[in-house]
Amino acid sequence: GITADGKGRVYVSDSATGLVHVLDSFGKKYLRSIGKGELMRPTGLALRPESAELLVVDTLASEIVVFDTRDLTLKKRAGRKGEQRDALHYPTHIALAPDGEVYVTDAMNFRIQILSSDLVFQDFFGDAGDGPGSFSRPKGVAVDSDHNIYVVDALFDNVQIFNRDGELLLVFGTAGHAAGEFWLPNDIFIDSNDRIYVSDSYNSRVQVFQYGGRTSQ
Repeated sequence: GITADGKGRVYVSDSATGLVHVLDSFGKKYLRSIGKGELMRPTGLALRPESAELLVVDTLASEIVVFDTRDLTLKKRAGRKGEQRDALHYPTHIALAPDGEVYVTDAMNFRIQILSSDLVFQDFFGDAGDGPGSFSRPKGVAVDSDHNIYVVDALFDNVQIFNRDGELLLVFGTAGHAAGEFWLPNDIFIDSNDRIYVSDSYNSRVQVFQYGGRTSQ
């Protein structure tokens, strides 16, 4: 995982060493690492500048671990391992919605967990299956300005789009090598202009799409 703030500080999760590396000057200057003895396998990262928080997905611990970006100290933890509604099992990716809600890919529970801005479990959607709206290998998750939720599935080679209630709206992508086709996609990012970036890993590329916004009825 990787994330950055507007001042040029970059955070990179190193899952093999159990650390998050912190760089400055847009990656040109190494500052330090955080998480030693506190993280098991950090993966997805999300930054909340307004509260000076770095949210780290710890896959093996099945937790969301929060660090204070002002002094890079541990602030709090959320989550527990399990299959219950308010539990996580091998979480991997994380995204923040414009209203502060947190979306986590709960990979081995085959669902997306929805948490409040203070990391209280609210709801989830998805299940294991091979049909539309279900997941097989859910990976990256992202949210656009209209609060639509995008989930990459590495086995389906597609991106499924859901509304806030977990209802499937649209699916795009299929297996292949042409434009708009994927081969083991594994992450997604949506910028402030609703431009969508999908890492198409086995095709060795990033594909870029544009969300057009809601159409008038």
